[in-house]
Formats: sequence, structure tokens, C-alpha cells
Amino acid sequence: MQQIRKSRQRDAILQDLRARTDHPTAMELYLSVRKTIPNLSLGTLYRNLNGLCESGQIIRLSVGGEEHFDACTKRHWHLKCDRCGRFYDLPTPDDTNAVPFPAYEGELRDYSLVFFGVCTHCARTAVEK
Repeated sequence: MQQIRKSRQRDAILQDLRARTDHPTAMELYLSVRKTIPNLSLGTLYRNLNGLCESGQIIRLSVGGEEHFDACTKRHWHLKCDRCGRFYDLPTPDDTNAVPFPAYEGELRDYSLVFFGVCTHCARTAVEK
């Protein structure tokens, strides 16, 4: 993992991301962090997100060409809701190493498991209508 310099912007981005459970996009994070740092530029946000990902302080979830960010870096599973498009953490067994790696002659170093379905909120909303 690469060490990155501390900065007020980076600290604010990381603090905002750690306070959330909704796995925001860069734009959602940008709009949120600008409430505390109004002069934050989109370029600065992206540079800091890339640095935080490279240093292992956050993870990037890329599915269907859209990127979301998560401050929880321990291995865990996600649900991507078909209706609202949000990512949610799923209860993950303590031994996530129990998921077998497929037989492959190349080098497998990690995995990410994303389920697709309807989140609890969207499922409740559909029932109420």
C-alpha cells in the first residue's frame, strides 16, 4: 500500500465517506463534501479518491461503468439494487476465504462479490404502493 500525504481536503473526503453507508458516487461525495469545503474542485476530489484507493484506505466498486466508493476496506459482500442503483453491504460470513477461487493457470489475487436484486427500501416501497 502506498502512503499518501495528509491534507484538509483528503481528510474531509475520508471523514464524509466513513460517515456514510450508501456507497456514494464521486459526484454524490463531491456535493456532500462541498458543504464543509465549498472551494473543493472536482479534480481535487478525483485525485484524492484515486490516492485513497491506491493507499488502501477506501475501495472502489465498479459495476456497469459506474463507480461507487466505500470506506469499509475489509472483504465484504454487496448488493446492487436493480431499482435505485445503490450499493448496500450484505451480511458476510466471518470466513470470506471459504469462497473458493476457480481453477485458473494465471494469477488470481483477490475477488469482489456483488449480488444483484432489490434492496429492502425499494422492496418495502413497492409493497406500499
